[in-house]
Amino acid sequence: MVAKRLLELFERRIALQVSSSESQREAVGPQTGRTGGDIANPGLQLGHLTGRQVMGLSIASFVPAVGLAQVPAYLAAYSGRSSWLAMAASVVAFTLIGLFITVFARRFIGTGSLYSYIRHAFGSWSTLVIAAAMIPGYIVAIMSLIVGVGVFFGSFLVSVGVANAAGPGIQLLIYVVATLVAMTIAYRGIDLSVRSSVILTVISLPVMLVITIATAFSGNVDLAGQFSLNDFTLNSFLQGLAIGSAYFIGFEGSAALGAETKNPNRNIPRAIVVIPVGIGLFYLAGTVIQVPTLVSAADKLALGISPNAVLAEAAGVGFLSNVSDLVLAVAIFASLIGFFNYGSRVVVSAASDGLLPSSLVKVNKLHKSPGAAIAFIGVPSLIGPALLLWLTPASPLEINGYIATLLVYFWVIPYFLICIGGAILLNRTKGSRSFIVNVGAALASATVLWLYLNGIINPGPAPLNALPYVMIGTFVVFLIALVVSIRSKEKKRVLAQR
Repeated sequence: MVAKRLLELFERRIALQVSSSESQREAVGPQTGRTGGDIANPGLQLGHLTGRQVMGLSIASFVPAVGLAQVPAYLAAYSGRSSWLAMAASVVAFTLIGLFITVFARRFIGTGSLYSYIRHAFGSWSTLVIAAAMIPGYIVAIMSLIVGVGVFFGSFLVSVGVANAAGPGIQLLIYVVATLVAMTIAYRGIDLSVRSSVILTVISLPVMLVITIATAFSGNVDLAGQFSLNDFTLNSFLQGLAIGSAYFIGFEGSAALGAETKNPNRNIPRAIVVIPVGIGLFYLAGTVIQVPTLVSAADKLALGISPNAVLAEAAGVGFLSNVSDLVLAVAIFASLIGFFNYGSRVVVSAASDGLLPSSLVKVNKLHKSPGAAIAFIGVPSLIGPALLLWLTPASPLEINGYIATLLVYFWVIPYFLICIGGAILLNRTKGSRSFIVNVGAALASATVLWLYLNGIINPGPAPLNALPYVMIGTFVVFLIALVVSIRSKEKKRVLAQR
């Protein structure tokens, strides 16, 4: 109740401060209300998406069916019957992060998501930092989704008799087909992307809902045992907090469609907050329902049986265990389409500022989509998993775990800065410091920082223990490359003027 009250007060404070500053916002044009260089290319379909469309793509991109299948299982492995508390803390923390992002989304409209927002709090240096984290971050996110499609579709093929479906040959074929089809859909325009993602999500969700509801009526929910917190420890709670939070990474992606959305100052904040609040509570309910059964079946999970199969058998709907892998693959593919759209807009924004080659700014006149930017993130996203598949002994499931862990680290810097930046922006607007806002910023940024520190303090086995340093190394390389690109273009511009 205290956390809920804090959230209500915090959101009310943000709404009041944003409202008081509406008259100070610079508006350029009646349709977009954009400021400065936040909109990278007017060739995009500015002001086209409805609130329902952007909301649908936002939800589809966060694969609620997959979260329902995985979040409770991973939490149960670390936090036991106290998993619900860690999940609840993750929901609160990312709701706070979402509210800080909406501080920008209510004021500014752009095509670069956090990349476009951050300059309004810290200036131009911060765009370099955000770009150095988010550009490789989106590539890693898409890599994770590609491998995820392979894992679940391969598992389905094994269940129907294709024995080598987890081998490099078939997995690589799945990767290539999934990537090319998703890239094509993203290239064909935002309308097709929205329709495809939403339809696939609607198709995929019912199976996991049936399994979860059947589990709820199986008589093994054990609310008293969960709420007693008998197995609670601080370490298991913090581990669970890191795991639960990982499933919200990239939840603000819809902000990249701000310029392409009608009434974006209202619709984009809603599409952002619906993930930690709506999907977060959905995951929390799933955690409460599923964890007792998963804890009791720990030996089966240790043998490699999928959580959805364990739940289906325990709930008496075992006939859904095989088909659940297929629908989860479909759900991840829906998310893949969404992330190609989000990531490509960030690339276009960075290119329009001179951080990347100017050719990446181009937008197809017919489909009004950034084809070059889609290819820019799509090609390395396909090559990376293919190399890992052929050059390492790791299974597709292990590879997916490595990539997903690395993904979390790339978003630490953007989220940390956006929370601090949101507080700065609100304090500037108010003219005096706000206790609630600053406490919220401290809690949110501390949670984000913990996502990174947890990988160092509680390192997993190799190569997981090296991934925090892989992220930092990649970030530094990208930062140097972006700085060199900016200086090189500036030098050419000066020489051209002489």
